[in-house]
Amino acid sequence: MASAPTPVLRMQGIVKRFAGVRALDGVDFDVRAGEVHALIGENGAGKSTLMNVLAGRFPDYEGRIHLFGQEARLASPRQALALGVGVIYQELSVLPNLTVAENILLGHEPPGRVPGTLDRRTLVRQAQDVLDALGFRLPVGEPVGRLSHARQCLVEIAHAIRKNVRLLVFDEPTASLAGDDVERLFAVIRDLRARGIGIAYISHRLAELPQIADRVTVLRDGKAVGTRDIADVKVAELSHMMLGRRLTEMFPEKRNQPAEPILRVEGLSRPGVFEDISFTLRRGEILGIAGLVGSGRTEIARAIFGADRAAGRCALEGRPLARRSPRRCTARGIGMIQENRTLDGNVTGLSVERNIGIGVLDRLTAFGGVLPPRRVRRNAQRMIERMDVRPRDPARPIQTLSGGNQQKAILGRWLCRDPKVLILDEPTQGIDVGTKAQIYRLIMDLASDGRGIILISSEFFELVNLADRILVVRDGRLVGEMPGPGTEVDAVFAACVRKGA
Repeated sequence: MASAPTPVLRMQGIVKRFAGVRALDGVDFDVRAGEVHALIGENGAGKSTLMNVLAGRFPDYEGRIHLFGQEARLASPRQALALGVGVIYQELSVLPNLTVAENILLGHEPPGRVPGTLDRRTLVRQAQDVLDALGFRLPVGEPVGRLSHARQCLVEIAHAIRKNVRLLVFDEPTASLAGDDVERLFAVIRDLRARGIGIAYISHRLAELPQIADRVTVLRDGKAVGTRDIADVKVAELSHMMLGRRLTEMFPEKRNQPAEPILRVEGLSRPGVFEDISFTLRRGEILGIAGLVGSGRTEIARAIFGADRAAGRCALEGRPLARRSPRRCTARGIGMIQENRTLDGNVTGLSVERNIGIGVLDRLTAFGGVLPPRRVRRNAQRMIERMDVRPRDPARPIQTLSGGNQQKAILGRWLCRDPKVLILDEPTQGIDVGTKAQIYRLIMDLASDGRGIILISSEFFELVNLADRILVVRDGRLVGEMPGPGTEVDAVFAACVRKGA
């Protein structure tokens, strides 16, 4: 029987403390040449801390690290990079005002004949050689700031490969990507794997792991609780390993009672994105929408809310929603919490009370266009209590709250308007386990009050435990429907996977 390839990385007994608290507690982790080894866990589990140790950002760690067969003591990012370790963070480090070529050769620019100048012809040629070798089609003379996030990621990869990186870390690479960009990134990662580069891949999206990973290691509370071959593990088992408890313990008892139809969607289409989407949402129903990243589920939700234009018809309580826009839909009683709460939800720099009050400025404003501070404060305090937003300080800047408490504040904003239908796109993304359980109870409360809920989630265990029905979207088409209660997580995943994939 053939032995496993020698790891390009072996981390043994890694310990990292912050103010005396063990963020990593004796973690073992390895990556082989030509494999993608996923690292998963809840927020605070230690994933990014472990990778920052590998990147040389935390030199005061305990334990041993072997890179490419040699023991190394990583004391700085410069040293880690010199040894062949590259990290692609979720927040990219490209310089937007510089061109693609300048970013790729940053720090290794060919000098010109005149001291202090660059040989731009050589710069462009060398950058193009790197792009050609990787198969990336990028405009070498274009400022990186004009490129999409996905293409900026390719620039950062090219920069890393230019420095002879043999081990590449991806930290939540698909968190801010959608649609074809995810597929392009996966194709690039598969190509890098085929070139023999070892890849450590941090992700919170369990559904994407079978598409890209070879093995997966689960961290919980700073400890590695297990490593599995991705072909031999089910999504439900990974969820259990991450949480350390049975999934059913996190979810409230189902007590909502779906009634008459409240929202009808007929023939919703957006060329090249999704096509002929039709369904009915009932009053008091939690309707789940399942699909892999890039399937079109978010785009469908945005089209219903009027954030994106699309052909087709929508009707609320039997009345057509003509010329849909977020303003018109909000006025009619439809609310939407979008996937990226930082970009599309919060107004950074404003207080919690102002963020909550934004949704009902028309109701809070007094005669003459005056916005009474006391009225804004009372409105916020009411929702802070109802949503259990902590700390309970209306004047606190919204960005200083945890992700879960920011999300509860956004929910409170919409509840100020008493919506009839609420669309929730990844409502628990980046939220700790305890706050997730609170969000689940809030969703059940809203449905029990008779509101129609559309729930989109990459965590399929949320859908099977909360939804009454689950619609399956694949490649921009509605390909199936299944009940929520009693459905296995892996059955949902199987329905979402493209045939032949």
